[in-house]
Amino acid sequence: MIKNEKNGIIYYTFKNLARGMVRHAFSTRIGGVSRGCFVSMNLSPNTGDDPATVQENYRLFCDAAGFNAENIVMANQHHTTNIQKVDGLGVLENVDGLMTNRPGIMLVTYYADCVPLMFCDPVRGVIANSHAGWRGTAHNMAGKTVERMTAEYGCNPRDILVGIGPSISRKNFEVGPEVAEDFKVLLPFSARFVYNSESTVNKFHVDLWEINRQNLEAAGILPQNIEVAGMCTYDDGDLFYSHRRDGMARGGMAAFIQL
Repeated sequence: MIKNEKNGIIYYTFKNLARGMVRHAFSTRIGGVSRGCFVSMNLSPNTGDDPATVQENYRLFCDAAGFNAENIVMANQHHTTNIQKVDGLGVLENVDGLMTNRPGIMLVTYYADCVPLMFCDPVRGVIANSHAGWRGTAHNMAGKTVERMTAEYGCNPRDILVGIGPSISRKNFEVGPEVAEDFKVLLPFSARFVYNSESTVNKFHVDLWEINRQNLEAAGILPQNIEVAGMCTYDDGDLFYSHRRDGMARGGMAAFIQL
Protein backbone atom coordinates (compact mmCIF):
# COMPACT_ATOMS: atom_id res chain seq x y z
CA MET A 1 0.00 0.00 0.00
CA ILE A 2 0.96 3.63 -0.40
CA LYS A 3 1.14 5.90 2.66
CA ASN A 4 -0.40 9.34 2.17
CA GLU A 5 -0.38 12.34 4.51
CA LYS A 6 -2.10 15.71 4.24
CA ASN A 7 -3.11 18.24 6.89
CA GLY A 8 -1.87 15.85 9.58
CA ILE A 9 -4.18 13.07 8.33
CA ILE A 10 -2.59 9.74 7.41
CA TYR A 11 -4.33 7.33 5.05
CA TYR A 12 -3.40 4.50 2.71
CA THR A 13 -4.15 3.66 -0.92
CA PHE A 14 -3.63 0.53 -3.01
CA LYS A 15 -1.13 0.51 -5.85
CA ASN A 16 -3.30 -1.71 -8.05
CA LEU A 17 -6.51 0.30 -7.56
CA ALA A 18 -4.61 3.44 -8.54
CA ARG A 19 -4.12 1.71 -11.90
CA GLY A 20 -7.90 1.42 -12.09
CA MET A 21 -8.22 5.21 -12.11
CA VAL A 22 -10.50 5.38 -9.07
CA ARG A 23 -10.31 7.58 -6.00
CA HIS A 24 -9.98 5.44 -2.90
CA ALA A 25 -8.50 5.47 0.60
CA PHE A 26 -8.31 3.55 3.84
CA SER A 27 -8.21 5.73 6.94
CA THR A 28 -6.12 5.45 10.09
CA ARG A 29 -6.85 6.79 13.57
CA ILE A 30 -4.61 9.81 12.99
CA GLY A 31 -5.70 13.38 12.26
CA GLY A 32 -9.25 13.75 13.59
CA VAL A 33 -10.95 15.63 16.41
CA SER A 34 -12.40 12.79 18.52
CA ARG A 35 -11.27 12.51 22.14
CA GLY A 36 -10.85 9.89 24.83
CA CYS A 37 -10.95 6.28 23.67
CA PHE A 38 -12.03 7.48 20.21
CA VAL A 39 -8.95 9.60 19.60
CA SER A 40 -8.74 10.89 16.98
CA MET A 41 -9.97 10.07 13.42
CA ASN A 42 -12.97 7.95 14.44
CA LEU A 43 -15.11 7.29 11.36
CA SER A 44 -17.41 4.66 12.84
CA PRO A 45 -20.97 5.91 13.52
CA ASN A 46 -21.79 3.11 15.97
CA THR A 47 -19.22 3.37 18.76
CA GLY A 48 -20.84 5.97 21.02
CA ASP A 49 -18.76 8.93 19.87
CA ASP A 50 -20.48 12.31 19.46
CA PRO A 51 -22.19 12.20 16.01
CA ALA A 52 -21.18 15.80 15.30
CA THR A 53 -17.56 14.91 15.99
CA VAL A 54 -17.73 11.88 13.67
CA GLN A 55 -19.27 14.08 10.98
CA GLU A 56 -16.43 16.58 11.37
CA ASN A 57 -13.93 13.74 11.07
CA TYR A 58 -15.55 12.75 7.77
CA ARG A 59 -15.31 16.33 6.54
CA LEU A 60 -11.64 16.58 7.49
CA PHE A 61 -10.79 13.21 5.99
CA CYS A 62 -12.61 13.87 2.73
CA ASP A 63 -10.91 17.25 2.37
CA ALA A 64 -7.50 15.62 2.85
CA ALA A 65 -8.15 12.70 0.50
CA GLY A 66 -9.85 14.78 -2.20
CA PHE A 67 -13.39 13.45 -1.75
CA ASN A 68 -16.74 15.22 -1.55
CA ALA A 69 -18.26 14.38 1.85
CA GLU A 70 -21.73 15.14 0.47
CA ASN A 71 -21.57 12.16 -1.93
CA ILE A 72 -21.22 9.35 0.63
CA VAL A 73 -23.25 6.15 0.64
CA MET A 74 -22.67 4.09 3.78
CA ALA A 75 -23.60 0.53 4.70
CA ASN A 76 -25.09 -0.02 8.17
CA GLN A 77 -23.20 -3.29 8.60
CA HIS A 78 -24.45 -6.43 10.34
CA HIS A 79 -21.93 -9.12 9.26
CA THR A 80 -24.16 -10.29 6.39
CA THR A 81 -23.28 -11.02 2.77
CA ASN A 82 -25.98 -8.65 1.53
CA ILE A 83 -24.65 -6.56 -1.36
CA GLN A 84 -26.63 -3.55 -2.59
CA LYS A 85 -26.56 -1.92 -6.03
CA VAL A 86 -26.26 1.82 -5.37
CA ASP A 87 -27.83 4.52 -7.56
CA GLY A 88 -28.31 7.30 -4.98
CA LEU A 89 -27.03 8.62 -1.66
CA GLY A 90 -27.81 7.73 1.95
CA VAL A 91 -27.31 4.98 4.54
CA LEU A 92 -28.39 1.46 3.58
CA GLU A 93 -29.62 -0.84 6.34
CA ASN A 94 -28.57 -4.45 6.84
CA VAL A 95 -26.01 -4.27 4.04
CA ASP A 96 -22.30 -5.14 4.12
CA GLY A 97 -21.45 -4.63 0.46
CA LEU A 98 -22.02 -1.72 -1.92
CA MET A 99 -21.48 -1.51 -5.69
CA THR A 100 -22.12 1.12 -8.35
CA ASN A 101 -21.32 2.28 -11.87
CA ARG A 102 -22.32 5.88 -11.08
CA PRO A 103 -19.44 8.37 -11.13
CA GLY A 104 -19.25 10.64 -8.10
CA ILE A 105 -20.91 8.28 -5.60
CA MET A 106 -18.56 7.49 -2.69
CA LEU A 107 -19.01 3.98 -1.27
CA VAL A 108 -17.98 3.76 2.40
CA THR A 109 -17.63 0.82 4.80
CA TYR A 110 -16.04 0.91 8.29
CA TYR A 111 -13.73 -1.35 10.29
CA ALA A 112 -11.87 -2.22 13.47
CA ASP A 113 -10.28 -5.62 12.62
CA CYS A 114 -12.67 -6.97 9.95
CA VAL A 115 -11.40 -7.27 6.38
CA PRO A 116 -12.03 -4.41 3.92
CA LEU A 117 -12.47 -5.54 0.31
CA MET A 118 -12.33 -2.87 -2.42
CA PHE A 119 -13.05 -3.71 -6.06
CA CYS A 120 -12.63 -1.87 -9.35
CA ASP A 121 -13.46 -3.01 -12.89
CA PRO A 122 -11.78 -0.36 -15.07
CA VAL A 123 -13.22 -1.89 -18.25
CA ARG A 124 -16.89 -1.70 -17.26
CA GLY A 125 -16.46 1.27 -14.94
CA VAL A 126 -17.77 -0.48 -11.82
CA ILE A 127 -16.63 -0.35 -8.19
CA ALA A 128 -17.59 -2.23 -5.03
CA ASN A 129 -16.77 -1.96 -1.34
CA SER A 130 -17.44 -4.96 0.92
CA HIS A 131 -17.02 -5.57 4.65
CA ALA A 132 -15.89 -9.11 5.56
CA GLY A 133 -15.59 -10.04 9.20
CA TRP A 134 -14.96 -13.67 10.02
CA ARG A 135 -18.59 -14.49 9.25
CA GLY A 136 -18.48 -12.63 5.96
CA THR A 137 -15.21 -14.32 5.09
CA ALA A 138 -16.55 -17.78 5.97
CA HIS A 139 -19.69 -17.11 3.89
CA ASN A 140 -17.56 -15.95 0.93
CA MET A 141 -18.35 -12.25 0.83
CA ALA A 142 -15.40 -11.81 -1.54
CA GLY A 143 -16.70 -14.27 -4.12
CA LYS A 144 -20.29 -13.11 -3.77
CA THR A 145 -19.26 -9.52 -4.49
CA VAL A 146 -17.57 -10.64 -7.71
CA GLU A 147 -20.67 -12.65 -8.64
CA ARG A 148 -22.94 -9.62 -8.09
CA MET A 149 -20.67 -7.33 -10.12
CA THR A 150 -20.77 -9.86 -12.93
CA ALA A 151 -24.54 -10.39 -12.77
CA GLU A 152 -25.55 -6.72 -12.41
CA TYR A 153 -23.00 -5.00 -14.62
CA GLY A 154 -21.59 -7.67 -16.92
CA CYS A 155 -18.12 -7.51 -15.37
CA ASN A 156 -15.48 -10.04 -16.37
CA PRO A 157 -13.72 -11.23 -13.19
CA ARG A 158 -10.42 -11.22 -15.08
CA ASP A 159 -10.68 -7.42 -15.39
CA ILE A 160 -11.44 -6.73 -11.72
CA LEU A 161 -8.76 -5.29 -9.43
CA VAL A 162 -9.10 -6.00 -5.68
CA GLY A 163 -7.53 -4.61 -2.54
CA ILE A 164 -7.61 -6.55 0.76
CA GLY A 165 -7.15 -3.82 3.35
CA PRO A 166 -5.62 -3.51 6.83
CA SER A 167 -7.28 -5.95 9.24
CA ILE A 168 -6.44 -8.47 11.93
CA SER A 169 -3.61 -10.85 11.09
CA ARG A 170 -3.49 -14.60 11.49
CA LYS A 171 -1.25 -14.46 14.57
CA ASN A 172 -3.73 -12.20 16.41
CA PHE A 173 -7.01 -13.73 15.27
CA GLU A 174 -7.50 -16.51 17.79
CA VAL A 175 -10.82 -18.37 17.85
CA GLY A 176 -12.49 -21.28 19.58
CA PRO A 177 -13.25 -24.68 18.04
CA GLU A 178 -16.78 -23.66 16.96
CA VAL A 179 -15.53 -20.87 14.70
CA ALA A 180 -12.69 -23.03 13.38
CA GLU A 181 -15.20 -25.75 12.54
CA ASP A 182 -17.53 -23.25 10.81
CA PHE A 183 -14.73 -22.31 8.44
CA LYS A 184 -13.93 -25.94 7.65
CA VAL A 185 -17.59 -26.77 6.98
CA LEU A 186 -18.49 -23.66 4.97
CA LEU A 187 -15.19 -23.48 3.06
CA PRO A 188 -13.52 -26.90 3.09
CA PHE A 189 -10.31 -25.52 1.53
CA SER A 190 -9.92 -23.16 4.51
CA ALA A 191 -8.75 -26.03 6.71
CA ARG A 192 -5.29 -25.23 5.27
CA PHE A 193 -5.51 -21.76 6.79
CA VAL A 194 -6.82 -22.68 10.25
CA TYR A 195 -3.93 -23.41 12.60
CA ASN A 196 -3.69 -24.88 16.08
CA SER A 197 -2.63 -22.27 18.64
CA GLU A 198 0.92 -22.79 19.87
CA SER A 199 0.14 -21.22 23.25
CA THR A 200 -3.48 -22.05 24.11
CA VAL A 201 -5.16 -25.44 24.24
CA ASN A 202 -8.29 -25.82 22.09
CA LYS A 203 -7.72 -22.48 20.36
CA PHE A 204 -7.01 -21.80 16.70
CA HIS A 205 -5.65 -19.04 14.49
CA VAL A 206 -7.39 -18.19 11.21
CA ASP A 207 -5.73 -16.48 8.24
CA LEU A 208 -8.52 -14.21 6.99
CA TRP A 209 -6.28 -12.54 4.41
CA GLU A 210 -5.41 -15.79 2.68
CA ILE A 211 -8.95 -17.20 2.84
CA ASN A 212 -10.28 -14.04 1.19
CA ARG A 213 -7.55 -14.26 -1.44
CA GLN A 214 -8.50 -17.87 -2.18
CA ASN A 215 -12.20 -16.93 -2.41
CA LEU A 216 -11.35 -14.19 -4.90
CA GLU A 217 -9.24 -16.48 -7.07
CA ALA A 218 -12.01 -19.10 -7.03
CA ALA A 219 -14.38 -16.40 -8.29
CA GLY A 220 -12.08 -15.75 -11.27
CA ILE A 221 -9.94 -12.84 -10.04
CA LEU A 222 -6.41 -13.09 -11.42
CA PRO A 223 -3.76 -13.51 -8.70
CA GLN A 224 -1.79 -10.53 -10.00
CA ASN A 225 -4.90 -8.33 -9.65
CA ILE A 226 -5.15 -8.91 -5.89
CA GLU A 227 -3.21 -6.65 -3.52
CA VAL A 228 -3.04 -7.58 0.18
CA ALA A 229 -2.17 -4.72 2.51
CA GLY A 230 -0.49 -7.03 5.01
CA MET A 231 -1.07 -4.47 7.80
CA CYS A 232 -2.44 -5.77 11.11
CA THR A 233 -4.93 -3.55 12.92
CA TYR A 234 -4.32 -5.37 16.22
CA ASP A 235 -0.54 -4.96 16.15
CA ASP A 236 -0.36 -1.25 15.39
CA GLY A 237 -2.34 0.59 18.09
CA ASP A 238 -0.82 3.94 17.15
CA LEU A 239 -2.16 3.68 13.61
CA PHE A 240 -5.35 1.60 13.83
CA TYR A 241 -8.33 0.89 16.06
CA SER A 242 -8.90 -2.78 16.96
CA HIS A 243 -12.01 -4.38 18.41
CA ARG A 244 -10.13 -7.51 19.46
CA ARG A 245 -7.50 -5.42 21.28
CA ASP A 246 -9.68 -2.66 22.77
CA GLY A 247 -13.25 -3.98 22.85
CA MET A 248 -16.01 -1.41 22.37
CA ALA A 249 -13.96 1.41 23.89
CA ARG A 250 -12.54 2.49 20.55
CA GLY A 251 -13.29 4.15 17.23
CA GLY A 252 -13.15 2.74 13.73
CA MET A 253 -11.49 3.21 10.37
CA ALA A 254 -13.28 3.51 7.02
CA ALA A 255 -12.69 2.41 3.44
CA PHE A 256 -13.66 4.83 0.65
CA ILE A 257 -13.92 4.20 -3.10
CA GLN A 258 -15.36 6.37 -5.89
CA LEU A 259 -15.41 6.39 -9.68
